[in-house]
Amino acid sequence: MFGYVSFAQLSNAIRSQLYAIPADVDLIVGIPRSGMVPAYQIGLFLNRLVCDIDTFIADGSISHGQTRKLGVPLTSLSQAQHVLLVDDSIATGSSMQKALARIQEAGFTGRISTCAAIVAPSHKSSVDVSFITMPQPRLFEWNAFHHACVETACFDMDGVLCVDPTAYENDDGPRYEKFLATARPLFRPTLKIGHIVTARLEKYRSLTEDWLAANNISYGQLHLVDLPSRAERIRQGAHCSHKIRVYRETGATMFYESEIGQAHEIATGAGKPVLCIDAMTMVMPGASHITATAKSALWRLRSPLGRAKGWVKQQLRTSRTPVSGS
Repeated sequence: MFGYVSFAQLSNAIRSQLYAIPADVDLIVGIPRSGMVPAYQIGLFLNRLVCDIDTFIADGSISHGQTRKLGVPLTSLSQAQHVLLVDDSIATGSSMQKALARIQEAGFTGRISTCAAIVAPSHKSSVDVSFITMPQPRLFEWNAFHHACVETACFDMDGVLCVDPTAYENDDGPRYEKFLATARPLFRPTLKIGHIVTARLEKYRSLTEDWLAANNISYGQLHLVDLPSRAERIRQGAHCSHKIRVYRETGATMFYESEIGQAHEIATGAGKPVLCIDAMTMVMPGASHITATAKSALWRLRSPLGRAKGWVKQQLRTSRTPVSGS
């Protein structure tokens, strides 16, 4: 099972542990590319200047906008006295050590504190600051389409690799065929996808293959629904059953699904995790989408009712309070 961290989870972890960062840090230096994600979040929370390691070593110029003044203004990067060197995670620690060596070889004599936002338990002591401790394997929202697991994963198509068809386009006829040929792409994995598993019908295989080739999306197998029509697919409820079956039979380790309801159904049916793209959340087997939705709805209902009940009680107490002098 993969551990998972979203942008929101990372931001929450950093914000709740800002105290772990030395107070006298005056510059945040990120290790490109992924290290820039937590670097900018830290910089915004602390109101510190942020740059990448190459710009820092070159003492390059950097702007920060005009909406607010920096907590520690620097007229040049070389003025920094205490640098926080940031990466998104540590696997072996080699990237951080190479970055440290580069800065020291460039002649920087100030203090350097190291930070990896996400660390394995065995590497927690390898850096000065961390925010999330998580064993491997793990997947992050910012690397989900470039992670090695893509090569053994199942990918939904509409809503993931391309936009969903509109109700007007989804006529199972000429308008739908035009959509299949011209659909706008969404996410483009940089690795070869193991399996594309879509509820599109088998009769649209050629159009689907042509679109994938035109958009330079590499994949192993394309799994379509072998039914004669959209109406028959709906009648049989073949959307999720098709995806669950392929997910099970292929031995894939992850399923990338667009819609949250289907993500929960696939995770439960296959007994394996599903990354929901619409919500950018990891759905685990056994997690109840209905229960979570019901609880949320109940909370929203209780909240205004509770306020109303409190107001009524207050009015009753006030009406019973004797008026002075009566």
